[in-house]
Amino acid sequence: MNKRIVAGIAGALLVGLGTFDSSFAQSSSSEDYLYADVTVVAIAPDGTWGTATDSVAGIARAGAINDCKREHEARIGCGYRSTVVRQGWSLLFRCGTENVLVAEKELADAERAALLQERELRTRYVPTMPACVRTLTVDPNGTIRAITAKAPAG
Repeated sequence: MNKRIVAGIAGALLVGLGTFDSSFAQSSSSEDYLYADVTVVAIAPDGTWGTATDSVAGIARAGAINDCKREHEARIGCGYRSTVVRQGWSLLFRCGTENVLVAEKELADAERAALLQERELRTRYVPTMPACVRTLTVDPNGTIRAITAKAPAG
């Protein structure tokens, strides 16, 4: 009987430690996630965008702003809005002169967030806003999957 109690306590202790010490509870895939590169998308008010991926978010942000500046005609403006995501999807929509920029881990979540942002813009601020057009899709690896236009007319 005593052996069963000791074994039960030892098992409970190991399970309990797993909840406090993340090295017990985490798998190698969660470690991969923590060390994965981040992707930044930076935009200017006119819809010009830039993107960069790096292991350091600040370096990726600077790269995205520099990428945007290569296309943007004004000296300032790139980076007025940006997203940072680790192994996730980044989407940019242009709605007339308005921008909808989102980043989420899953593509469906990013699309849903974009719809909610579009709805809020239309409801609260720009009731006559034109239909939105997706102008950029960046996948979890930082690869640009789709581009409608680098700086869409608004």
